[in-house]
Amino acid sequence: MFTQNANYDTIGTKRRKVSHYMQNTNDTYSQNLKDKIIAYNFVIIGVAALLIVRGALFYHEWGDFSWFLQPWVEQYRDMTFVEGLATKVGNYNPPYMYILNIIARTGLSELYLIKSISVIFDFILAFFVMKIVSLKTESPNMRILAFLLTLAIPTVVLNSSMWGQCDAIYSAFAIGALYFGLKERSKLTYVFIALSFSFKAQAIFLFPMIPVFIFMRKIRFRDCYMFFAVYLATLLPAVIAGMPVETALLTYVDQVGYFSSLNMNLPNIWRFIDHVDYDSFVTAGIYATGLAVLGLLYFTYVNRARLVSNTDYVRLAFLFALMIPFLLPKMHDRYYFLADVLSVAVFLFDKRRWYVPVVTIFCSYIAYAWFLMSGIVLFDYKIAALALLVIIIIVLRDYVTSLTYKE
Repeated sequence: MFTQNANYDTIGTKRRKVSHYMQNTNDTYSQNLKDKIIAYNFVIIGVAALLIVRGALFYHEWGDFSWFLQPWVEQYRDMTFVEGLATKVGNYNPPYMYILNIIARTGLSELYLIKSISVIFDFILAFFVMKIVSLKTESPNMRILAFLLTLAIPTVVLNSSMWGQCDAIYSAFAIGALYFGLKERSKLTYVFIALSFSFKAQAIFLFPMIPVFIFMRKIRFRDCYMFFAVYLATLLPAVIAGMPVETALLTYVDQVGYFSSLNMNLPNIWRFIDHVDYDSFVTAGIYATGLAVLGLLYFTYVNRARLVSNTDYVRLAFLFALMIPFLLPKMHDRYYFLADVLSVAVFLFDKRRWYVPVVTIFCSYIAYAWFLMSGIVLFDYKIAALALLVIIIIVLRDYVTSLTYKE
């Protein structure tokens, strides 16, 4: 009798444990479902709000559109599509001009279409920032934060939806190349950096990451043919249509001679010496920038055994994206775009550096404001340049400390 009661007690205890376990499992599933619903709603609301902001800015027409983009589209309308491919219109590389050539055939508003394409790449850009942050954490909330913060960067919003520029296009491909490099996807890294460069020469701000990925064995040097193959493929439609090969290849060479000022409205080191002899200092500035990049690459190579954290890769990419336009002469007001985006990643990888995106984006924004607000100076450019120098020093110190710290 005692044994029978004991058996009943054991069975009852097991049933209660199973019931308790199932209840906990159901509660956990229910809570996870609620969290996902809240997260999805937050994303939907955030994206909707950011689209509304962008839509409210679509009607603005600025000088670059009126002076350049619109006349270029009108020129394409006077040609057949093939003639447009073969003709050198404007001073952009062929891939972006293909887009304008296509827009000319739609009969729709070129202002809205140009901005819409850039906004689409805002989202692609935010996606790749989110993917990079996912290498740091599996938290869905952090990924959502990365996505929405990137979309909410003031310079990103203004660049595409108000100014109608295409910096989001080359930046989306450049950040994509950074992500694939971190993931050790060799061929895709070369493909994406080639696509980035095909749209804007400013992709070179992240070019130094390629040798870093090579000597860290994240990508293979022998796959570099993909870069040349893809880049030349982007020029092929124009060449097949009849554009001279040298014309297609030398667009960026021609762009170098368009301006002869050491500073083109960017808060960088040249704000302090903008009125000195151009011919003497432009060459010195290029060499100085090259030495700074080579020095950072050499330091990285020497200490490569300690370059194991994605945080340090993101710091290094940010340093190149900020340091190069900070030191180079002839930099325009939008050339901190990549640095603005990567500053958000720096913060999400290292919460102590919350002020890095605040300072970087603000200093970039004042250059936008000068153009979009008809010459109004919101903040002293020299102070902004000094603030960016401080940011470079802080992130560089973090990077150097991480790679040289002795346990």
